[in-house]
Parts: sequence; C-alpha cells; structure tokens
Amino acid sequence: MIRLSSRGKIQYQFLSLIVLLLMLYSASFLLEALFQLPENPLALHFGEETVKRLSARCLSLVMLTGLGGAGITMASGSLSKRMLQVFLRAWIALIIVTLIASPFVGVSLLDALSAIGLLALLALTSSGKEVSAFSRVWQAGLLLVCASSLAKPFASSPWDKVLDLFQWHVAYSIAALGVAFWLMTRFSSVERDWANDGVKIIAVLLFLSGSLISIAALGLPPLVSISATALIVLCYTILAGQAYRALSLRNNDMSLAPHWTAVATLFWLVAGGFLGAISLQAKLNHALQNTALQAAQDWIMSWALLAILCACLNSVATELRGGNRRVTGFVPLWLIAFGVGLSTIVQGCRGVVEIYLRDSFALERARILEMTAPLTQIWIICLLAVAIGIMTFALGFWARRPKIQMETS
Repeated sequence: MIRLSSRGKIQYQFLSLIVLLLMLYSASFLLEALFQLPENPLALHFGEETVKRLSARCLSLVMLTGLGGAGITMASGSLSKRMLQVFLRAWIALIIVTLIASPFVGVSLLDALSAIGLLALLALTSSGKEVSAFSRVWQAGLLLVCASSLAKPFASSPWDKVLDLFQWHVAYSIAALGVAFWLMTRFSSVERDWANDGVKIIAVLLFLSGSLISIAALGLPPLVSISATALIVLCYTILAGQAYRALSLRNNDMSLAPHWTAVATLFWLVAGGFLGAISLQAKLNHALQNTALQAAQDWIMSWALLAILCACLNSVATELRGGNRRVTGFVPLWLIAFGVGLSTIVQGCRGVVEIYLRDSFALERARILEMTAPLTQIWIICLLAVAIGIMTFALGFWARRPKIQMETS
C-alpha cells in the first residue's frame, strides 16, 4: 500500500481524469472517422456535426486537464490543499457539464466556460512565493489559451480559423513546452540553468513561428512567406536540438517519459516544421482549406502535445508510486506512435488525391469520398491502432494503480 499526501492524491486523481478523457476521445475520433466512409451505418443514428463537436470537445478537455494537472504538479509544494480540493471538484463538474452540453450548446459558450476555469487555475498557481521558469512559460501558454477562447465568439471567417491555429501552434504549444522542459530536468542530467534559458528562448520562437502559421490563413505575400518559412524551420530545428541534448544525457530514470518526449518532438517537427512551412505558401494554403491534408496537420499537431501529456503522466505516476519503473508499457507507445504517424501519411495522401479530383475534375464531395474509400479504410485501421494503444495505455495505468492510503501531511 502506498501512502500519499493530500496533494499526491489530487495529482493521482488528475492523472486518472486524463486517462479517462483519452479513452473518451479515442471513441469519439473513431466515430468521427466513420463519417468519411461513403456508406456509414451510423449516419442514421448520429449527426456528423454533433460527433465532430463532441470529438473536438473531448480533445480540448484532455489538453486542458492534462496541462492543468501538470501545472499543479509543478507548483504543488506551494499550493493550498483546501484550494486544490475545491478546484478539483469544480473541474470535474465542468467536465461533466461540458460533455453533456456539447451536442446542444454553442462552442463559444463552452470555450468561455473552460476559460473561466483556466483563469481560476492561473490564480491558484500564481499564489506561491517562488515560481519556476517552467511554470511561468506554462502560465503564459494558458493565458493565451484563455484569450483565444474568449475571442472566438467575436471572430468571423477567416479569423476563426486563425484563432484555432493560434490556439494549437502557439497557446497550447507554449504551455506544453513548459511541461516538456520541466520533464527534461527529471529524466535528464542537463543543468537547471540550461533548461531555464532554453524554455524561454524556445517559447519566444514558438510564439513567432506559431503566429506566422496562424496568420497564413489570411494569406501572406511571397517575400514574407519565404522569410517566415526560414524562421519556422530554424525554430523547430532548435527545438529538436534542445530535446536531443536532454534525451542524450539520460539519468537513471526508468519511466517512459523520455520516449514519449522523443515521439512528441518528432510529431512537432512534422506538424510545425514541415506541414507548417508548407501552409505558409498562399496558393498551397488556399488549396489545403477543408481537406484531409489540412486535417492531417491538425491531427499530428494535437498528438505532439498529447504525447507531452503522456510523458508527464508516466513521470508523475512513477514518482507517486515510489518505484523507479515504468507505469505504462512499450506496447501503447508503439501503437500510438506508429498509428498516428501512419494515419497522418495516409490522410495526407487522401488529401492530395482529394485536391486533385476537386480542382482538376470538379467532383463533388460524395463522389470523392467514394473514390478514396480504399485509402479511407486504411486510415481508419491506423486510427483503430491508435485507439487500441490508448486502451492498453489505460489498462496499464489502472493495473498498476496502487491502493492509496492518504496521509494528512
């Protein structure tokens, strides 16, 4: 039996919430993918738009809960136990209300509700006397998430797309960056000062490159897009170099946090460095709108950040268990990593075919879906591998979940 303090119990409850929401998200993205088939038996019972909204809300809740739990862990020593308990209960209530209301309530209202919860979390974590550089970067990212969420109801097309891209490539990314560098100091022997300086520099570069990727939806002049492409490539190259140094100087930490961090870095390079640079070209960006290729970029970008959360979950759970051994195994790691990678490639190929059929032959969406059905089936198989990976990840976490005896300290 493992003895945990009140703070430790709250941290474990946040980890459990992340795993539960990941499972809900896996079910929702599989349901959403089935609507890409020409003959979808679920279409008679579920509306495509309803399933999309539910899937997007599950993904948002996974991100917010994971980042929130990571921030609480980073600052747990200086937080009030009573306030943590109140916040946990309020956050669980927010999750339940959001999931129930997502098919019926507008997205802007749910975003505003989540933003209020984030502001409460930021106020809670800012109350400590000493705040590390990692927590400061994490707080800056969440503040940008709040700002973009509150701005969405007032945004018209194409600014709504700009805000969506900004939220993922800037706001969520900066918050996850703070968590990633904090994890590096735990599984690596890099100097603390190096990590403090690195997280600040990369945060500024991510802000610049992510902002350029976001405003590319409005169209950039050719000269600006060429200069911006060079900046984005430089940013993600530096990010990969920083991650490589931490991964090459591993300490005796036996959790799978470094493996998930490596996967996240690779996905980040593809989503931001490669596909992000492509999206800066005005003609390509216009052609990519509302295609499977654009969806592939969004998909792998989300998993770059979700992999950081999986790394944090492994690291924190290993520490709370009190043993230097992994909590989840290699099977879910490889299933998710290869499933996401292969599904991105297949979805990208679908997007290229879709653009060709649409622009060259002016075919309708129904006809395009019918002609790309073989690729769609392969894509769904890859998504199924990801879903199985999430299920085995959850089973491993729950199988190694200790019987907790809470201490009062």
